[in-house]
Amino acid sequence: MSRRDFDRDLDTDFDYLKECGRWEKTSAKPTPGILLIGGAEGKKSGEDAATQWFLKRADKGNLLILRTGGIGRQADWVCEYYRDLINSAAELSIDSRDAADDLEVIEYLREADAIFIAGGDQNAYEDYWEGTKVEDELNYLVNEKKIPIAGTSAGMAILGDYYYVPSHRGIISSEILNNPFHHNTKDIYRSDFIRVPYLKKVITDTHLDRVNRNHPEPRYGRIFGLLARVVYDTNRLEVFAIGLEEGAFVAIDEKGIAKVFGNGEDKGQDAYFLQTNGALPEKVERDQPLIWNNNGQAVKVYRIAGTPEGSGYFDLNNWSDAKGGSWEYWFTTDGYSGFKRHIVNESENND
Repeated sequence: MSRRDFDRDLDTDFDYLKECGRWEKTSAKPTPGILLIGGAEGKKSGEDAATQWFLKRADKGNLLILRTGGIGRQADWVCEYYRDLINSAAELSIDSRDAADDLEVIEYLREADAIFIAGGDQNAYEDYWEGTKVEDELNYLVNEKKIPIAGTSAGMAILGDYYYVPSHRGIISSEILNNPFHHNTKDIYRSDFIRVPYLKKVITDTHLDRVNRNHPEPRYGRIFGLLARVVYDTNRLEVFAIGLEEGAFVAIDEKGIAKVFGNGEDKGQDAYFLQTNGALPEKVERDQPLIWNNNGQAVKVYRIAGTPEGSGYFDLNNWSDAKGGSWEYWFTTDGYSGFKRHIVNESENND
């Protein structure tokens, strides 16, 4: 493990860690792709298969891991377990807007053949990177050079066309469903950051099934509420959402076809593809419970359980062609207490 000397003072707001190989421009011909990761990967079989799917698209090129808050261990992990799939892996922590405009930082991005955005604080990503050369370079890499890009947790959150980047504590399901204009909803933005193919008009969320001392509720109601707010704010029904449980990996190929990796457990590892179902929310008012019912069919959701070999099929070009999963309807008749998820039976699906 070697740390590159930038010939700068120690208070420099970026840091680079080279883990393996020689970081230089390669002759790799990457294949586009998107890997969305729900967080809490766990180094299990689903993560291994998803990681291989992603790294093979780099065509033995350079993997660059981006983050804020200091160097982590992702590059080290990739070098230890997947050295034969890459030329080099490196991490870059970019912790100020000045650093995000630094030409030396941009040089490293330009030599990347795959980008992975780590978890952490999506608000820091927006504050430090949006409107900088790093943002411009990321959009060039994804849309012009067409390299694969991945994001986990906060890194996944900023890949959506719409993205939620709370300045303080993130909102929980009961808060947004009981008050769609709760003060923690003010940081919902659209399309002025990273523009990723097939994620246009999409808002993402992660850790849907996480419940612990610091997270008292799962996030299924939260992503439903965020979708409702975007629909209300835009007055458009053509809005979508992708939500992942912890341990789920959504791999989207260059044609916009998604499959889901996971560990095949009875609980968790699932991905959810949400779309509106023909009706605006009936009630979206400040300090009042959200009502979005539409006869129990407000939002149509396709659920795919992840497996180690990758499961399911979902076409992000039309949001209708799907197999290997099941359809659900999500709705609320009275905020958090009225929020329901209804599995669609075969007769309903054929209606």
